Amino acid sequence: MASKWTGGSQAAKEDQTKLEEFEKRINPDDKEQASLLEEMKQHTKRLADMRKHEDPRLSFCTPEFRESQRIFTDNFKKNFGKPVEWGLVKKYPWSTPTLQKLDVPVDVQGNPWPLDEKGKPILKD
Repeated sequence: MASKWTGGSQAAKEDQTKLEEFEKRINPDDKEQASLLEEMKQHTKRLADMRKHEDPRLSFCTPEFRESQRIFTDNFKKNFGKPVEWGLVKKYPWSTPTLQKLDVPVDVQGNPWPLDEKGKPILKD
């Protein structure tokens, strides 16, 4: 698996057309142009080999992944719409924080979570 997203089949087609354009414009007698064209062919072939088994669903650089990662991070910061029932609590300012069940569920800002008649947190569906 390639570690970097290289553009997929659309980018491969664009690279191939660009290479063909350069082949048409090149002067076959100029050694420098011929060597540059050969280097470009090798590079294009290497990219095509990398793209052969490339799957955009496995890439972490696609816009879709970044959008889903942003949505997950935003929801994570909001505790996925659920109250915070456990927290690291200091009994005294000088003591070490310990994980304890909170007396009253709170939101991520520390405000009390709305409760129903039975004292259970009201979840937003």
